[in-house]
Amino acid sequence: MQRLQDRVAVVTGGGTGIGRAISLQFAREGAHVVVVSNVQAEAESVAKEVRDLGREGVAFVVDVTDAAKVKAMADEVIQKFGKADILVTSAGVMGVRNFIINTPEDGWRKTIDINLNAGFYCIKAFLPKMMELKSGRVIMISSTSGKLPAAMNADYAASKHGVIGLTKALALEMGVLGLGAAITANAICPGPTATPMMDTITEHVRPLLNEPTEKIHARIVEKSIQQRLLDPAEIANMAAFLASDEAKGITGQAMNVDGGTVLW
Repeated sequence: MQRLQDRVAVVTGGGTGIGRAISLQFAREGAHVVVVSNVQAEAESVAKEVRDLGREGVAFVVDVTDAAKVKAMADEVIQKFGKADILVTSAGVMGVRNFIINTPEDGWRKTIDINLNAGFYCIKAFLPKMMELKSGRVIMISSTSGKLPAAMNADYAASKHGVIGLTKALALEMGVLGLGAAITANAICPGPTATPMMDTITEHVRPLLNEPTEKIHARIVEKSIQQRLLDPAEIANMAAFLASDEAKGITGQAMNVDGGTVLW
């Protein structure tokens, strides 16, 4: 039997990059997947890929920074499936990529809102049903920047540090409520990964450093022991493990999948 047989997974940011990889890996493991994105074509495309793998794939086009819309989406998912066993908060943006003194306030707010606040809204919307059923997995996508910030990265680093803090607080609260073994909460901290976001980061940083693309890529990969970009599938494999019964003893953790970029 597949590890996630007939479980219902909700993946925000599921239309591209790491979120897409997680959605498809969950389907391969037997889960039905709710693909959430703010881009309709992306959500529908991945939902179709899920269905092509023999599982139920449902697309939702939702602005996850709108708490009311997130709650409405959660109500609809639970009405349809009766539950949401797994919540993955993968929606994210790269941030402003500038020095703090040049970071506009609206850019700061946008990064925090998408990378951190949206995860909080999703937890509030889906957690009550998990608590009622005394079963669930919450997996938040943070970053190595949530442990090891870099210059020209303040808003992103702050948001990803916040994701780790929120994850740990949720795990602790489940313990206080006697649900620590029933509902686990963990974060994944990917290192630099070969996604469209990585290409965008390079384009933003290049004029600031006045360096060619090749030099910037070299700067990025030289920070890891393995000297390479990760494949999104590697993060998806960790997510599938954390969502499975095999990981029932793991909670409140921020798991690095980074080729050796961060060693703690």
